[in-house]
Amino acid sequence: MSHILGSDIGGTFTDFALLDEESGEIHVHKRLTTPSDPSDAVADGMAALAPAALGGVTAHVHGTTLVINAVIERKGAITGLITTRGFRDVLAIGREKRYDAYDLRISFPEPLVPRQRRLEVDARMHASGRVLAELDGAQVRDAITALREQGVEALAVCLLHAWRNGDHERAVRDIAAQVAPDLAISLSCEVLPEINEYERTSTTVVNAYTQPITRRYLDRIHERQHAAGVTAELFLMRSSGGVTAAAVARDFPVQIIESGPAAGALGAAHYAGLAGMDRVLAFDMGGTTAKLCLVKDARVERSSEFEVARMHRFRRGSGLPVRVPVVDLMEIGAGGGSIARVSAVGTLQVGPDSAGAEPGPACYGQGGTTPTVTDADLVLGYLDAAHFLGGGMALDRGAAEHALNEHLCAPLGLGLGAAAAGVHAIVNENMASAAKVYVTEHGEDPAAYTLVAFGGAGPVHAYDLARRLGLRRVLVPPRAGVASAVGMIVAPISYDSVRTHRVPLAGAALGIMDALFAQMAAECLQRMPRVGSASRVGNERSADMRYMGQGYAISVPLPDDDVVSLGEAGLRQCFDALYLRLYGRSYDDLDLEILNLRLTATAPGLSTLDAAHASGNADAAPLTERDAWCPLAAGFVPHRVYRRDRLGAGFSAAGPLIVEEDESTSIAGSGSRVAVDESGSLLIELPGDAS
Repeated sequence: MSHILGSDIGGTFTDFALLDEESGEIHVHKRLTTPSDPSDAVADGMAALAPAALGGVTAHVHGTTLVINAVIERKGAITGLITTRGFRDVLAIGREKRYDAYDLRISFPEPLVPRQRRLEVDARMHASGRVLAELDGAQVRDAITALREQGVEALAVCLLHAWRNGDHERAVRDIAAQVAPDLAISLSCEVLPEINEYERTSTTVVNAYTQPITRRYLDRIHERQHAAGVTAELFLMRSSGGVTAAAVARDFPVQIIESGPAAGALGAAHYAGLAGMDRVLAFDMGGTTAKLCLVKDARVERSSEFEVARMHRFRRGSGLPVRVPVVDLMEIGAGGGSIARVSAVGTLQVGPDSAGAEPGPACYGQGGTTPTVTDADLVLGYLDAAHFLGGGMALDRGAAEHALNEHLCAPLGLGLGAAAAGVHAIVNENMASAAKVYVTEHGEDPAAYTLVAFGGAGPVHAYDLARRLGLRRVLVPPRAGVASAVGMIVAPISYDSVRTHRVPLAGAALGIMDALFAQMAAECLQRMPRVGSASRVGNERSADMRYMGQGYAISVPLPDDDVVSLGEAGLRQCFDALYLRLYGRSYDDLDLEILNLRLTATAPGLSTLDAAHASGNADAAPLTERDAWCPLAAGFVPHRVYRRDRLGAGFSAAGPLIVEEDESTSIAGSGSRVAVDESGSLLIELPGDAS
């Protein structure tokens, strides 16, 4: 038999999904992440999943937090930088912009490469690509020798205007191959051939900094999967929502810096499409963070701007810029492991720090003593202590109550139920506030969207979050607790390319743009695995455009027609429509400028995933009943408890009720209506006055 395996390492849990391509059956598994060696959880999960089927796995798609964690925790390789004379301090200077004008103690992250390991050479390139000063090979050899004496394992090469002509950077690599053949090298002309020295240098340095650790990690995963009987090719989930070969990820680890969350959004888009929903807000809440992503017409929103290792987690401009395509997510430090405490001013605060997998929430019984969101959810009756992870991990309710009593109830003078309800309400309000800003910034109205909830904690919090956002529907897809692993199965194969082409729109040579798009399409096809034929590849094109004199551009999607046939007027119309939606008006009297061209090549994924027809009964009866907290009643009320695998298409019941499955639990409050559609998704309709 042929199987596709998806695995996703998160901050708290590692998720698995194994698809039998012949029968369409999916086996899923969830277990705690092993922070000391994440491959341990992968190996143990594969062994527990379906050992007899692992020999038939034809592809393994993997998502990991390794790259982003290496940058945040400063656990990457000792890295050096070779740059053009006069540009040694680009990483330290940055944009010279304060992300908080009123913070007198403002700080920025230290560069990944300290000044003593940033060396300059005299080669000089003009912005047109014309050589002004030739590269001095002896100077390059001396620089590499000096860096090796400092213990450098990886080298970033970022020379001025290499986005236009990368010959000098490639020459540096050739010299390095002779002087230090074991040195991992990243060239900016390959990592990010795009204008803006600071962002290009920062992105190239992140790639170099994480290259050795990524290569060792992928070798380790390869060894562990072979030991488990999986001899299939290893693929990696890219931050932009596509699958790439492990060989590409080894050379360009910056492309997988945000791989897991991207897969979850794709899974949500898949099930939203099956349910016939064209506007949904994907809500992924795990053990460490919560992520939201807009999905329109079964397509996720994407962005080319991303920051990592922020000094202030939710302050744009306080981190290291990484200019790679990513699924456009809003992330907040709100997960099941988010720690609740009394703030310095005597108020209840939840997050953003998390107890993670070790020691985890107090109820995990692994040494955690501080109260978390999961502890509160257990005390509120939302979780069954004996059924967590299908009974594979019993929760300690007494430990949860003790943590809440000691750290919250006593200092605040609250009862146990009120304290737990406060934690649940605050984390939901934090997410709702962030979601309103995120959706509004995209020119959308939250009320027009359906919330698609997944992740281990997402379905627990989705009902109250939707209520606070003014939404009327919540969709909980099958196997919601491992949606990221499922998303990897349906993810397309893709690759992204960018070229800087800075020209005024008026009088632009549009034929040159078409030629550049053709070059980019050929580059993507060359680097995409398992495509077979160019006829299977679809290309999405966009152009970064702005008004003349503006400092920032917007990425404008372009129609499938060639740019010549679209014409200047058509390009202007595309820009005006997007600018109007984002900012409420456009300016017909201002000239436009094109900055960058972008192309995403996409081919069908490794497998397809049809609707998971619900196999239960439409008239399924509840298993039991237990008291759980109702926000509208501000107290505990009886909730009927159902097993999800017993609910069939056509099932319908009124809330309040709880639907349990092995990987997650769904809550539907008073006045709601819960139904099961043909694809096996739960549809929760909120009452009209649920506010």
